[in-house]
Amino acid sequence: MLTIDHVAFGGSELDHLRTAAADVGLPSEYGGPHGNGTTHMAVVGLPDGSYIEFIAPTEDTSPDDADFWSAHLAADAGPAGWCIEVSNVAASAKTAIDSGVRVDGPHEASRVSPDGTRIEWDMCFEGPTDDGRLPFVIADRTPRSYRTTPNLDLVDSPLVGTALVVLAVEKTDRTASLLTRRHRLPTPIAADGPFDRFSICPGAPVAYAETGDGENQSSTAQMQAGTDDIASRVDSLGEGPCAYFLAADDFEAATEQFSLTDVQSFGPDGDRRAAWFDHGVFRGRLGVVEL
Repeated sequence: MLTIDHVAFGGSELDHLRTAAADVGLPSEYGGPHGNGTTHMAVVGLPDGSYIEFIAPTEDTSPDDADFWSAHLAADAGPAGWCIEVSNVAASAKTAIDSGVRVDGPHEASRVSPDGTRIEWDMCFEGPTDDGRLPFVIADRTPRSYRTTPNLDLVDSPLVGTALVVLAVEKTDRTASLLTRRHRLPTPIAADGPFDRFSICPGAPVAYAETGDGENQSSTAQMQAGTDDIASRVDSLGEGPCAYFLAADDFEAATEQFSLTDVQSFGPDGDRRAAWFDHGVFRGRLGVVEL
């Protein structure tokens, strides 16, 4: 099964993303500029070792010229890419090629932290350039603790880690087939959740929001974004992540500690709870779900 290393949340101004996160109770730490010189980032380190990467252009770079997810950054689109850790990027790339998936990499990458520490890793993107449905892969060349550690303010919080990546897709079955072929994910099932046509992969950290026509599969209307919203995102940015959910092991405590929207039902049986972080930057894009 896939284990999420981190998720990328992009915008045109890093300070704006960090301020919005602080407003809802998510502290972040500035991580420094990337080696490409066009983007910089901040980290929300979660207790399970995964993290949210806020990424934006550096002050002297236009969003359109950013090396990573330029369209997402220019549009302040939030969810941009998702990542899994592997032991060997080259071996992972070969596996992708063998399964019929195009790769971009491996690449060497780096950033310099505010204290001057140089952080290095190998990475590889999979699938077409404008297609973010597949996770990119990463393997550290320097100690992982250089890249991320859990934020001390969140270690004893109700948050556990990154629970779910929601992919905006034109056809769920087509994307499910791709992820089954590449990562052996299970067949998705319809579920209550944040989007009109919503399904989840049982036991895996992946869900789908579909643009297709048809009756709504979900009944939690107050939390939903419609198929028109998903279709517009896919038209402008391509298929790929449209929302992330963090896991909470004490949902009541999470509603008290963090600024969240109204709670809605979640899951195939509607027996779990979920809510968005209550800020314009995050509503419909970043939320909390009950374990």
